[in-house]
Amino acid sequence: MTSFVKPSRRQVVVLGGALGLSWLLPGGVWAQDTTAAPRADSAEADRIAAEFIGNAPLSPEGLALDLPALGDNPAAVPVRVHVTEEITDESFCEEIIILAERNPMPLACRMRFSAATGSADVAVRLRLIETMDVRALARMSDGRVLDARGAITVAAGGCGL
Repeated sequence: MTSFVKPSRRQVVVLGGALGLSWLLPGGVWAQDTTAAPRADSAEADRIAAEFIGNAPLSPEGLALDLPALGDNPAAVPVRVHVTEEITDESFCEEIIILAERNPMPLACRMRFSAATGSADVAVRLRLIETMDVRALARMSDGRVLDARGAITVAAGGCGL
């Protein structure tokens, strides 16, 4: 049978303090080089968008992207995307994607719809690594792709690498 030795309060406090200070040392989580080049760019988001759009005509109208100008909690930024055009059996949204352009993994979400859905309205919370543009694309049943963009400023990154 294995016995467990209970550490004293002093040992727990000393160990906790040592672990806490280790984060501040060079190479620790909080000691980041602010002069380094940005960790991510929008090239991957551009590639995903180009793949989604394909040869379809792009329309800047018909899709609304609602997001706050300032994300005070970058770990949970509220974003809403909805098609503002009338949804009919002949013209409906088949798919919506949301891209957080400078995140390490920019494809934040993908939703698929059918004519029976009735509307294309999506509300999500995104985790953002830094101030960036958020882009939404919607593929319509008639072949068009609707595009909406918005910029958001975040106080501190919500993603860890």
